[in-house]
Amino acid sequence: MSIVRSLTLAAVLLALPLVTHAQAQSQAQTAPYAGKTAYSEISPEAQVARMSRGGVNIIGGYEPWWNDGPSKFSPQDIARTKAAGFTLIRVPLFAFQHLRKDGTLDPAYLKKIDTIVSLAEDSGLDIILDEHDFEICAKDVDGCSTSLANVWYELSAHFRNAPNSVMFELLNEPNGNVDDAIWNGWLPDLVSIVRETNPTRNIVIGPTMWNSIDKLPTLKLPDDRHIIATFHYYSPFQFTHQGASWAGADIQKLRDVRWKGDKAEVDAIAADFDKVVAWSKANNRPVLLGEYGSYGQYNPNMDDRAKWTAAVSKAADARGFARAYWYFEDGNGFGVWDADKKQWRKPLLDALITKGQ
Repeated sequence: MSIVRSLTLAAVLLALPLVTHAQAQSQAQTAPYAGKTAYSEISPEAQVARMSRGGVNIIGGYEPWWNDGPSKFSPQDIARTKAAGFTLIRVPLFAFQHLRKDGTLDPAYLKKIDTIVSLAEDSGLDIILDEHDFEICAKDVDGCSTSLANVWYELSAHFRNAPNSVMFELLNEPNGNVDDAIWNGWLPDLVSIVRETNPTRNIVIGPTMWNSIDKLPTLKLPDDRHIIATFHYYSPFQFTHQGASWAGADIQKLRDVRWKGDKAEVDAIAADFDKVVAWSKANNRPVLLGEYGSYGQYNPNMDDRAKWTAAVSKAADARGFARAYWYFEDGNGFGVWDADKKQWRKPLLDALITKGQ
């Protein structure tokens, strides 16, 4: 029998009932993740400090590896990331497609996530499990409310015994039809779902409009002290996304947009990040810069890209933010790792690990 599970929509839409704790537990059809280290409570401030040397987004849900297809991803990439000096990996999950009709996650998919979590644990890396179905949610709020509730009942129950290195990010870049009212209305329910099985695990939450700095003031976080606030940074967008096919017609046609690291350009980053600091202090929340990077397919100026990456990394470090670069490996896109040559793109790696310190 199918059990309906959904988030309330705060007066924006009709609320559908959340299932009881017993019903949620009845959905667990696979053994929970058994880590090598027992869970122990850690404050969000201490976790951000532990991640402060920098991280990277890796093995996203679009990788064929998740469906047993041919992939450039190798399990060695996790240990390689740690050896290079990173302290955190953020894993973008497309979990909606792995939900079964009864609202449970496919056990084979959970085993795939287990593999990544175990590799991170073996390497001593913190790991964020990021629900990344933001494009579906932007278009279909009703469907998202059900799928998002189901995913977090499943993932939180499955990883309830995982070490404190495992964090949950409720939804990447809410946007479109997921506006401020809906997102803020969902948050208490989403956090409550996680808290049924993970009373003190740190949760990552960002604002609407693709986790925009400008939307931090509209973010209404629940009264829960185990929350890390996140934002994403790709400014100036004309530089970081020049030529990108998904970025709109005006951006797609851009070429040779430069970023030379002059005082005005660096000061612009500082001004943006100071807004985050002010919000962080006013709301008593530690901060993660969850994504930043520059697209390289149509930008041959690696020196510009490295300067921008180093400047953003330094600005984040100076303000006590944790950070995760987008992306580990994606051909000639954002990636810091070249899978074909089996080597780091050294200017980017230096900007993230050496110059970013």
